[in-house]
Amino acid sequence: MASTAQRLRRVALPAAGLTAALALTACAGGQAAPAQTDGFDGVKLTVWNSIDFEPYQGLQKQYFESCAADLGITVDVETQSGDYTTKLLQAAGAKSLPDVALLSTDTQLPQLASQGVLADLGQYDITTDGLADSVAGLGTYQNTLYGLPVQVEDYAIFYNKAAFAAAGVSETAPKTFDDLVKLAGSLTTADQKGIVLPGIAGDGSTPVYFLPFLLSAGGDPADPTGAGSVAAVDLYKNLVANGSLSSEFVNWGWDSIDQWTSQKAALTVSGPWNLVDTSIPFEWGTFPFPTAKAGESSKVNLLGYVYGAAANSDAKKEAAAAALIKCRASEENQIDTAVQGGYIPALKTAQDAFVQKVPSAAPFVDAVDGAYNSAQLGTEWNTLQQQYVDAIQAATVGGQTAQAALEQASGK
Repeated sequence: MASTAQRLRRVALPAAGLTAALALTACAGGQAAPAQTDGFDGVKLTVWNSIDFEPYQGLQKQYFESCAADLGITVDVETQSGDYTTKLLQAAGAKSLPDVALLSTDTQLPQLASQGVLADLGQYDITTDGLADSVAGLGTYQNTLYGLPVQVEDYAIFYNKAAFAAAGVSETAPKTFDDLVKLAGSLTTADQKGIVLPGIAGDGSTPVYFLPFLLSAGGDPADPTGAGSVAAVDLYKNLVANGSLSSEFVNWGWDSIDQWTSQKAALTVSGPWNLVDTSIPFEWGTFPFPTAKAGESSKVNLLGYVYGAAANSDAKKEAAAAALIKCRASEENQIDTAVQGGYIPALKTAQDAFVQKVPSAAPFVDAVDGAYNSAQLGTEWNTLQQQYVDAIQAATVGGQTAQAALEQASGK
């Protein structure tokens, strides 16, 4: 998997947005906020966050400090740079984990939970009520709740409205892979490709954006030679073959979005951070993913972020950390993070409010229920994703059939 910094190609928002956010009540809605209490007076906690762009890190600091004040806690909120996973594991080994930490659900939470260094949040009256089933399970490990989901990210197709108008094409979502190939071909000109996708190996972008196509073809990510995998690789091959996807895509990673924002491609796949990107210089819209065959349902992969508490021999400190997490997960905080930071809220009520404020978020929110969590593959996903990248490259620029490329890449 790519690091958080690589995965999140985000932009800073105007300072006015952050100012407005600070006026919000940090513990309203969603998870019931703990009542103000003297029970935690004198408790000092450290919180680690790994997402270092603004306004996200400023918002998190404000939320935690507001909640801490209500609870009578002193809190130090730190944003960690560099290899966050390694820092967490080193801290766990030294028995110096922060009291509260933001954890990705694909690697960090299961790694720490398996070591027994995280607290069971269920014992502190923290539940996953109000979350879609696909989200509720993100914070669990072996049926124990070790992290409370506060935000998720999934993916959708973004399009340039002006490109559609210039081509005389209606802004209608393609229903099938064939429709997408035809649409991308119609949008291709001498100066603009129909679509841009990442195809590079190594930075994690290619498998992340490929997986929704595989899933929407009915594929199983654990089966690299299955019919769904073949259909998805074949889609890439057909896009290159009709000239709508540049063969140079094998050299592009997370930066492939730059081809779209510079209007060198009409379509792209990206995450929810672009929903709040004020630097995009044209009007745009979003589509859900097409499916391999008409009448089927599209499906996406889901990455979650949770806050977990360190297991602590000091029962009062551990309880304070749990109370702080519960307060941070309020509905209002989740909506605010979504609108300003470009994440999908974990709470369903907050998701609905986000779509009301940002209608283009609808394809992202609609796809959350029933989304796929690649963390269930464990360390096997690290091997599989490289196999998919190798197969995509072999089929599109290497001239192999999708089936042959997947068989070669997987050694089957």
